[in-house]
Amino acid sequence: MRSKIRDRLQKGEVSIGSWLNLGSPLAAEVLACAGFDWLAVDTEHSPVGLAQITEIFRAIEARGATPIARAWDHQPETLGRLLDAGAFGLVAPHVQNASQAEAIAQACRFPPKGRRSLGTGRWLTWGLDYMKWFDGEIVVIPQIEDREGIDQAEAIMAVEGVDIGFLGPSDLAMEMGVAFGSREHEEAIQHFLAACGKAGKPCGIPVGSGAAVRQRKEQGFVFFDLSADMAFLDVEAKRQLEEASRS
Repeated sequence: MRSKIRDRLQKGEVSIGSWLNLGSPLAAEVLACAGFDWLAVDTEHSPVGLAQITEIFRAIEARGATPIARAWDHQPETLGRLLDAGAFGLVAPHVQNASQAEAIAQACRFPPKGRRSLGTGRWLTWGLDYMKWFDGEIVVIPQIEDREGIDQAEAIMAVEGVDIGFLGPSDLAMEMGVAFGSREHEEAIQHFLAACGKAGKPCGIPVGSGAAVRQRKEQGFVFFDLSADMAFLDVEAKRQLEEASRS
């Protein structure tokens, strides 16, 4: 296993993945076969347990994509268990400052670079050099979702061990008390993009369409969450029903 995320970004290319909310290994397998670089299990907002998450990771791996997860909190035990289950990257939600980012980065890598604990897990199937090898593959991705995180973006992205910056634009708009897509909202997004650039780190954003990928790519974003399994199902089902109902 190698991280398609790191491979793409190190080559100066765009990396496109998608979000998994259905808790279905089969849905994950279908999207991996579609050609996404990576797929993220959303453990923050999906009713999935760790055993189910592990099976989803296996389905993603089997079809050649890179499995990652959005964690439900920042606790080292949580992050370690998701990594032990097979995540090759972690999105940490609601990161507000550099201290949080540093603690997350430390929890995701083994000593001497970090403080991740080594215990029995799926790593055994990858061989005895796992610790050294995996620290070079994992991507640590703080997600910025409020004004405090935007204000502290440069410090967050300068943290050693943080690999990619990622926005949560919906929560950001809600926390700011502004409309999604408003001038204030877009200014905050562009501020974060600039902060990632100053730190020399890739910047990512969720988008709802291929057209939005192209638009944000022109601005400098390179890491994209393109929709989600649930959204693909919802949109296509409605589209097909509408088409079938036309007289």
